[in-house]
Amino acid sequence: MTGTKRYPAALAALLAGLAACGGPGAIVVDNANIIDGTGAVWPTGRLVVVDGLVTCVGAQADCAEPAGVEVLDADGFWVVPGLIDVKEATEVPSNEQAAYLAFLLGVTTAAITEIAEGPEGEPLPPTGSDDARIPVPRPATPVDEPTYPLGLFGQALAATIPTDVSGPPGREERDLQLYARSRSTLADREALLDSARAMGARGAAFAPRLLEQERWAAPYRLPHGMNRLVGFAMVAERIQDRLLPDRTAAEGERLSAALEVLREFVREFHAAGGSVSTATNGALAPGLALHEEMDALVAAGLTAEDALYAATREAARHLGLEESRGTLEPGKLGDFLILENDPRLDISLTQTVSRVGKGGVLYDPPTLFDALLDTPGNRVSDNPVRLVIGGAALLLTLLLFARGVRNHRRSLGPRIVS
Repeated sequence: MTGTKRYPAALAALLAGLAACGGPGAIVVDNANIIDGTGAVWPTGRLVVVDGLVTCVGAQADCAEPAGVEVLDADGFWVVPGLIDVKEATEVPSNEQAAYLAFLLGVTTAAITEIAEGPEGEPLPPTGSDDARIPVPRPATPVDEPTYPLGLFGQALAATIPTDVSGPPGREERDLQLYARSRSTLADREALLDSARAMGARGAAFAPRLLEQERWAAPYRLPHGMNRLVGFAMVAERIQDRLLPDRTAAEGERLSAALEVLREFVREFHAAGGSVSTATNGALAPGLALHEEMDALVAAGLTAEDALYAATREAARHLGLEESRGTLEPGKLGDFLILENDPRLDISLTQTVSRVGKGGVLYDPPTLFDALLDTPGNRVSDNPVRLVIGGAALLLTLLLFARGVRNHRRSLGPRIVS
């Protein structure tokens, strides 16, 4: 179309990097297979984002290309809404580096309680921003849950565990934690599932944090063959189970049994119409944890598509943000992921993140990983001098990595087109 500029992949990445230093983005993602989050799928569809907001999504014939807007040809790739993490708390204070990492792995919104001061009383940097120039998740306010350790599940347990059941065998912190994680095995199973169905039937929202229980039941193993960022030491060092106590074989069996109880609760709750959403509570590395939580939902009995909705549409509803994100619809934020394969075939394919879009600004994770995580906070700020310096440094970095971007495109593997 006259007036519309098309660029090869490497140059498109350069333009996206420059846009990250300038302001809200405008982009057309063309020829993509689009899962918009509402239940619709658009093969070889078109997504148009102008001034940071989605203006059109659907068939190419129904979405005109605005003049003067960059067009990214995403033939064979899959576009989904940005992922949302309903974090209700954190085990350890988050930081700026962790926020960058979560974003590069596809988390475009995260609800986390900010900690105002560090261990020595120094102010901590913000770990979220709505500015599309800053590649970190958008911040959201956590939702107050029922006053039970495990939300709705804890509420149901309190009503279904016999009152004459004795507590933990000891008062050490280790004993208390193990007891809390395995006490669901003491519940009246049928009464517990009846509670799940009743809660689901009335449309309650539940973020089960299955991944945490999985980690307690068995040591975590790093996935292989997925996103290349997972292999970096920065990520791997965050997934060790050093925050968990040693478990005997008997304790492991009890925790595994408790995991099955929680899975069954989630399955019955969802089948009855309940809204299931994703929350990680600080488990594992930022970003990776959300992908693994989706996998945990599938292990509990949800379909891969249901798990994707849990991390997008349902998570937005859980946080009261459904008017602005969670699906790709006109008027909503231009936050999206470009994946190498169809995540409905296997939910682990959400880890094949090729690009992350925030407000229409497109980021290339492998290219920007070193530049943005090596010295977080030094690339973009409100200081005009830093903006210029940061833009120049980012451009230089992108130029040096242009060949790598081309190689990355060639090594994306088989493309799936419906």
